[in-house]
Amino acid sequence: MIKTISIGDLHGLMIWKVIDPKLYDKIIFLGDYVDSFNISDEQILTNLLDVIQFKKDNNDKIILLWGNHDLQYLFTFNYYGCSGYRDQMYYRLHKIYNDNKELFQMSYQINDTIWTHAGIHQGWYNQRFDKFAKHLPDMPPYLQLNTAFYEKHESLFDIGHRRGGYHNVGGPFWCDIEELKSKPIQYYNQIVGHNRVKDITKIYKYNKEITFIDCLENNTDNPKFYEKEFK
Repeated sequence: MIKTISIGDLHGLMIWKVIDPKLYDKIIFLGDYVDSFNISDEQILTNLLDVIQFKKDNNDKIILLWGNHDLQYLFTFNYYGCSGYRDQMYYRLHKIYNDNKELFQMSYQINDTIWTHAGIHQGWYNQRFDKFAKHLPDMPPYLQLNTAFYEKHESLFDIGHRRGGYHNVGGPFWCDIEELKSKPIQYYNQIVGHNRVKDITKIYKYNKEITFIDCLENNTDNPKFYEKEFK
């Protein structure tokens, strides 16, 4: 069995530190380590460095996914307009993310379960990503996504109308919860962050489950992480 624990968007919160890495085979962070309306710059910075060191100390166990809030500091351009953006932190975070970018990835997969920051919409996949994916037919979806991210394929960063963008639906960094509920990618379970929920929330579609875990900011006194075992 593979015992996993998935951690939703941190936004500077240090409550992940209660997790004992000895108890799990995989510890998966869903991205958005930075940006907050009420946490100091220094705590955000220290927490990000601690997450990175946690990965270095437990490299094979820890999966660090990118979130949309992280991308606005990773890249040299910013068209994301994420809430809580800290202009005064850009240069420090840009350096940290780029110095350690090999430690992060866009997607992860075990069996038929895929982790991404915001989720994969079937319409987005068919209309915007399928042509790229067809060039990589022997790769599982998470490797297709990671390869596309390495090549900065523009569809990954689509922002849908519900989030103020110009596309029908968002890509895996911006997919809105209502978009994902309507038409998630078929044949795969998904575990996602990005969409704020009061508690860990599951929906079922096409005989698969989508689990939303961006609930840490609503449960700082009693943090909710998502545990699951895989054969």
